[in-house]
Amino acid sequence: MKRCLALAMCLLLPAFLALADGDGPTRKMTGPEAAAFNALKSAFQGALPKTPANYALGIRFGNDAGEIMLPEAIKPDQMARMSFTATYTLSREFQDGQQRASFTDRAKGTPEQQARLAALDAKDAELTRARDKTRDRGEKERIRAELKAVRNEGNKLRDQVMADYQAWVASGGATAALQNADRALPAKELTVRAFVNQEVNPNDKAAPYKLPGFPLAFEQGDGCQDYDTCCITVLLGAFEKEKRVSGYTRYHLLNANLGVPTKPRGMAIVVAGPKEKPQSVRDFLGQIDLAKLKAVLP
Repeated sequence: MKRCLALAMCLLLPAFLALADGDGPTRKMTGPEAAAFNALKSAFQGALPKTPANYALGIRFGNDAGEIMLPEAIKPDQMARMSFTATYTLSREFQDGQQRASFTDRAKGTPEQQARLAALDAKDAELTRARDKTRDRGEKERIRAELKAVRNEGNKLRDQVMADYQAWVASGGATAALQNADRALPAKELTVRAFVNQEVNPNDKAAPYKLPGFPLAFEQGDGCQDYDTCCITVLLGAFEKEKRVSGYTRYHLLNANLGVPTKPRGMAIVVAGPKEKPQSVRDFLGQIDLAKLKAVLP
């Protein structure tokens, strides 16, 4: 529970923490409970953003087996607390390729050097064809001399490019290039979480986030569930604001007797990403079909 209170967006109730840790007797879902759960899973999957190029998507529902185990004593009119997580991860191959490109471009030399080398290579090819074509011995010797001069100039220029590259590496240019390439990458990981049938306790440092049609939304640049991330939380459903306690304001979810505990009464959608790229989190939230999720609520 200490870890939970340390988070600026503590979303899990003690009862759910006990359930997740395996404390207390639990049971598998009945047919109607499983049907409601699977409908909610489908809605969550259908509302997610499309997987961007160079990313991989992983989704987790409940435990490792994809199950939600319910307390044995849970009643049909009570709420089963559930959590879904979708993680979008930028491929390591793409990251490595972008970093290699920062070195490859520098190793080719300056644009002027590259242009001169291209001209010398073209001249080399032209002279080689002319040498092979002519039957005049004197002309062949003249072309050979010119070809030698062209190749010598090309070799000297390539040596200069290599010397410049080595000096660049020694002066810290390689380190700076890696850092620049890393900063230029898109968000390495973005997560979308759905906390279903649970109260929400935003930290008072969380700022209101304007989202048309969804008045209860909060943005924070620190203290999210994942370390070194920023996050936006959107509340869907009938939440009541309660008295602030110890820097947090509780949003209590009102229950409705739906006859099945796995039917959603409300949920918190939390989108998180790198702390230094808050706009990527805002943009990703904009790609979530919140209306589709809202439609499954009573």
